Amino acid sequence: MNKTAKIILLLLASLFVFLGIKSYQHSKPYAELTNIQTIKGTVSQLHCPPKGAASLSLTDADLTYNLSIKFRTDYCDEKKSPVLLGKEVTVQSVQVNGSFYQVYQLEDNGQVILNPSDVEADQSSATLGLFFLAFLLITLVAYKSRPVSNK
Repeated sequence: MNKTAKIILLLLASLFVFLGIKSYQHSKPYAELTNIQTIKGTVSQLHCPPKGAASLSLTDADLTYNLSIKFRTDYCDEKKSPVLLGKEVTVQSVQVNGSFYQVYQLEDNGQVILNPSDVEADQSSATLGLFFLAFLLITLVAYKSRPVSNK
């Protein structure tokens, strides 16, 4: 591995460490949040990507409500998932930026569908993943930089 590749990989690792630190600083436990908004509305659309967290849109709103990975696995399978489209739900969320909100609690007729611990688990695993990627890149560079012994 040449010197340029090592520098690029170390810069990339530094970026992952920086993003991990920012992610750690930005995430707050649900109990410490002060700007929680409670909204009632009807689910007009579920956005279910093949990977990552799901999101939903409510009727009469141009906003996107980000959910969790657990929600996607539980509610985005058309064959065995309960139907949420057209149902009246209560959303407790925090504005992340612009028209994007992070949902911390989602209820349908008093039944909790998404709770704050699911969202906090997603946030902590994402932060841990950034640090893990940085560690792997640094380990790769250290491994490729070790002196080769000729016996």
